[in-house]
Amino acid sequence: MPKDTFFNLPLDKREKIEEAAISEFVEFSFDNSSINRIVKGSGIPKGSFYQYFEDKKDLYKHIMSLIIAKKMEYLTPVLKNPFAHDFFVIVKEMYESGLGFARENPDFVVIGNRLMSDRSHVLYKEIIQDNMATSNQVFEQLLVMGIERGEIRGDIDLKLTAHLISALNVEISEYYQRVVAKREGDLLDGGILETISKFLELLKYGIGAGPR
Repeated sequence: MPKDTFFNLPLDKREKIEEAAISEFVEFSFDNSSINRIVKGSGIPKGSFYQYFEDKKDLYKHIMSLIIAKKMEYLTPVLKNPFAHDFFVIVKEMYESGLGFARENPDFVVIGNRLMSDRSHVLYKEIIQDNMATSNQVFEQLLVMGIERGEIRGDIDLKLTAHLISALNVEISEYYQRVVAKREGDLLDGGILETISKFLELLKYGIGAGPR
């Protein structure tokens, strides 16, 4: 996390530093990004950078926290009234909200996709692991509601199933980038909805209650 000195800065100065960092991480991978370019773009002395952040990784993780918070703004309306839809409709709406986020925040998508593309990188492990527990909790709560409404089998292992669905959320995005988007050309075209529907059908008839 940034140091208190960063949060004590005026909002416009904080935003200028964040914008410079976002531009850098859009243009370059974490390993190839440059603190020198970031401080130049934000108009601060290099020495000031270390008054605000421990190192480049600290800044990168801050930017990722901004991306995650922004994405949650798109997801929150879907989850405000989970009783209005069954489990599988909720999950589909979460995906569609994610697509809305992607369309309206292309720079964030570039940074996120670059992180997702290198699973061996220490940052992938740190950031994904930091957020996996929260994702697991959300899906566990949704699964409990689904069981109570008779949509989900009552004999499933909740924690295991929630974890697998969280992991599959990551996998379906990577599958689309690696296979479908490369074949069809556009990450955000209607094809991804078809891919999501196929995934949800597989999920539903694997854990859904009752005959198909």
